[in-house]
Amino acid sequence: NLATDKYEAVRVTVAKFLGVADEDEIILNSGTTEGINMIAYGWAMNVMRSGDEIILSIMEHHANIVPWHFLRERCGIVLKWVDVDSMGNLDPQAMLDAITPKTRLIAVTHLSNVLGTKVDVKSICQGAALKGVPVLVDGSQGAVHMSVDVSDIGCVFYAITGHKLCGPSGSGAIYVQKEQM
Repeated sequence: NLATDKYEAVRVTVAKFLGVADEDEIILNSGTTEGINMIAYGWAMNVMRSGDEIILSIMEHHANIVPWHFLRERCGIVLKWVDVDSMGNLDPQAMLDAITPKTRLIAVTHLSNVLGTKVDVKSICQGAALKGVPVLVDGSQGAVHMSVDVSDIGCVFYAITGHKLCGPSGSGAIYVQKEQM
């Protein structure tokens, strides 16, 4: 009972850290890589069909690229890449302009570990929501360097890893909006 109580207390702590009102929307895992894989294989694989699209930026971390490549090979989804400008910035409108009726997900970093670029994920999430497209935010870097409030951002999924937040190796979590569970 004590171990269960402590485990559940971590879920409450993570929920507060990410601005999540309901700790049931937090799924504990081994880190961002597993969190994104959970979304790819536990959610996307069940809702996407051949020809459906996922929009990514070219500055994504390997953890936010590989699962989508596997879905492309297994299910025939289409990956659409959005470039950055000459300064390494990602224009939120470019992400939104890439949306078509076949777009089923935008997967984007909050803060690039490749370029150090902070992405305006709130604008992306707001615009995508108007078109009915969920957004997965890779928060591995973002949650370390800035305050995160997923309710304000408006994302459907937000993945973090524990070791970058001075937590133990092999720890992490993903926020999943209840409507997607």
